[in-house]
Amino acid sequence: MPVDQRIVDANVEVHTAMAASYDRTEPHFRPENRRKVRANLERLRSRTGPRLLDIGCGTGFIIGLAADLFAEVHGVDITQAMLDRVDLTQGNITLHRALAERTPFPDSGFDAVTAYSFIHHLGDYTEVLREVRRVLRPGGVFYVDLDPNRSFWGAVAAAEVVLAKSGAAASDIVAREIESVLHTDDRVEKDFRISAETFNLAEHYKDIRGGIDAREFSDAALGAGFASCEVHYEWFLGQGAVMHGQSGEDAARVEAYLQRALPVSEPLFKYLQFWLAG
Repeated sequence: MPVDQRIVDANVEVHTAMAASYDRTEPHFRPENRRKVRANLERLRSRTGPRLLDIGCGTGFIIGLAADLFAEVHGVDITQAMLDRVDLTQGNITLHRALAERTPFPDSGFDAVTAYSFIHHLGDYTEVLREVRRVLRPGGVFYVDLDPNRSFWGAVAAAEVVLAKSGAAASDIVAREIESVLHTDDRVEKDFRISAETFNLAEHYKDIRGGIDAREFSDAALGAGFASCEVHYEWFLGQGAVMHGQSGEDAARVEAYLQRALPVSEPLFKYLQFWLAG
């Protein structure tokens, strides 16, 4: 399928407007999440070699956490304003302005590939899966993280309808997720003067398709030539409230319980994480 230029243009517009404030406002830059992702990158490095490619690298969230783990790090993004914010002082980082579907690299050139909070910005992730498989060496690993779980998105949308019909007030946790999942486009339109239509187009799989289905993604990965696709569910409903309002230990206990309750508890996890073996 050809790249949808409307989605590309929407992403450039949205992320150019957000670039200056991105590192300050995006939740994934919070310390507890940085620690979690750093641990995942250490695990990735233990399983792979020294050459890393980060697609949809943005302002360098993954690059900043991974640069001392890998000897050679390449970042790809289509928005120059985001690339301009990447810290290059480590010295082993090279940036490329390019589409993730059409990278400028030879076959089997990387030991590991990452995509953090990126897949949902695409019009068709199957094209990127094929491209990553091409540039990833046999036995390499593709780590995908913080993409929206369709089950969660659907549950939150259903909750808003139920609350509206009943006239009941949502709890603080549910109200926060309804605002985040269903009405971020309104806030972005107000704060950045970006139309809701453009913002939703830029977050195609999240706002138009209603999130990513874990099984569909896994099937597509296998169809693109990956040997396996391991799925993890993360960030349960209200995890931040438990972590900061009670304790990290309480949050860990709740998460462990909900992980044991899978697949019944799938709709309670906001994001998906995938580990694809080449």
